Amino acid sequence: MTRNDILHWLILRMGLSGSNEDLGRPTNISQLCQCAKDSCFECNRDELLDALYTMPREYAALIKFVSAGEGYHPVSFERVRNTVDWTAYFLEGDFHVKVLPEGRARYHQLFHEIERTPVTTVV
Repeated sequence: MTRNDILHWLILRMGLSGSNEDLGRPTNISQLCQCAKDSCFECNRDELLDALYTMPREYAALIKFVSAGEGYHPVSFERVRNTVDWTAYFLEGDFHVKVLPEGRARYHQLFHEIERTPVTTVV
């Protein structure tokens, strides 16, 4: 099991804890860093950015709500994934993690692997 697997598990866990109806759970990089620290290990912002970037689309939708006139418009991370400034999507303000059915299954699979693997052996 890799650190990236554990970070994917943490991101999915964040999305599953207190979902905001059908919008997913709002979070930000600072909250995810704190969650990682509280759960198992220190990680830096770049590790989390890598985990967010590599999160399979079928596991979670990463959505940011941007101001559009009198309301807010959802913008999927997939729209900016291949742009030069994709990190700004996560570094500026909150974004939502909406866990999809395959992500829920992956979360449970990772949870059982994490239970069997001492965190100190994770590379």
